[in-house]
Amino acid sequence: MLYRKDAVSMAVAGLLATCGFAMADTQVKTSSLSLDPSVVHADVDAAPSTLLMTGLDKIGAAKPLTNLGINVYGWVEAGYNVNLRQQQGNTPIRPGPFTQEVGNHAAFNQVTLRVQRLVDSKKWDVGGMVEVLFGTDANYIRSNGIEYQTPGDNPGEVPQFEIPQAYVDVNVPVGNGLKVRVGKFVTLLGTETIDPRGNAFYSHSYLFSLIPFTQTGVMGFYQLNDQWSLAGGMTRGWDQATEDDNSSLDVLGQVGYKLNQQVQLYLNYSIGPQNVGDSGHYRTTINPIAIWQVTDKLKLNAEGLYTYDGGYNGSGTGATHAYGDTYGVALYGSYVINDYVTANARAEWAHGYISEFNGVSGSSYSGSLSSYFGSTVPTINVIELTLGATIKPMPKDPILQNLMIRPEVRYDASEDHVYPVGSGAVYKDQFSAGVDVIFTF
Repeated sequence: MLYRKDAVSMAVAGLLATCGFAMADTQVKTSSLSLDPSVVHADVDAAPSTLLMTGLDKIGAAKPLTNLGINVYGWVEAGYNVNLRQQQGNTPIRPGPFTQEVGNHAAFNQVTLRVQRLVDSKKWDVGGMVEVLFGTDANYIRSNGIEYQTPGDNPGEVPQFEIPQAYVDVNVPVGNGLKVRVGKFVTLLGTETIDPRGNAFYSHSYLFSLIPFTQTGVMGFYQLNDQWSLAGGMTRGWDQATEDDNSSLDVLGQVGYKLNQQVQLYLNYSIGPQNVGDSGHYRTTINPIAIWQVTDKLKLNAEGLYTYDGGYNGSGTGATHAYGDTYGVALYGSYVINDYVTANARAEWAHGYISEFNGVSGSSYSGSLSSYFGSTVPTINVIELTLGATIKPMPKDPILQNLMIRPEVRYDASEDHVYPVGSGAVYKDQFSAGVDVIFTF
């Protein structure tokens, strides 16, 4: 079996081989290259001037922060979702995180505050970020070692605190600038992220429930040239923070290629032990992403995901199988109708464990589903189609341009009876709708 020293060696090799692409939703384009690195998870950059910084400036507190290159900003999100098959009762909306809150009620998803300093890629520089979140979303993105309360039977109704990110960046002025990140950060994997501002929908994809939310470790980011970007490093594992559920590290990385101003390709990967108390069996995840800006108005995105787990998945799925595979593909499309409305669509097929899709662990999926599956956690095939819009009611207003509303309708289907309604019936499909409001400050 391979233990921590083997994982460290592998991770260091990965870091040296793939040291660095700008990560997810925290990277502002600072390179002087003609093709700057772009965001993978979401087209969201930290604005140089925010409403919060403007307010601090009114009382004379912004200038000292600005002189240090520090930006303070955040957002608040709240929404309402409904199970269209049943209009009453506490029926969970499946699947997965953020969409399994008890249906037919309002949810206070998150208020998030960030304190961030971006590094200069042309000199020795130190920066980083601290991000604090409070809301019901914290129940689904909790990391090992950072848990402030037990959510209880209906976690979607209990807001709590979480620290999604807390890291230090150091820029080393070699080549185009090597950025080294140490701490806790949003994972490289996936198109969707826990920052709602850059996602097309209030609800999340099935693939989002099959990857980690955050990871803790050391990463390197480097822009090789106009087209190639690399990232690599080692972390404690999926959703691990101040504690680790086994004695090994894993490798996390990304290779990016910018074909031209319209087409970007990325290959994300994660390799290492992820199961509780098991450091000998490796989980390997491959996550290709393609982004095509067809026209100024039309944008298409395709994501694939394949994960092979060589050990038991007891902590993640409740099963004790010898081997396991989860995989799927998701397609996205967005079309800007005008300054006020962007139309969005998502189509997806996925294969995985029902407990992962339901956002629960162990045998918690049972109850009405147990009559169909007994005590064994099954693998299922699911599809979903979501249609929605991003509405900005006042895009010209200096304050209310930061407000957006995202209504959506969603249809899910499976080969099996996996969508419960009330205490008895379980269906092969599900109709749901939702809307959220996001205000950035």
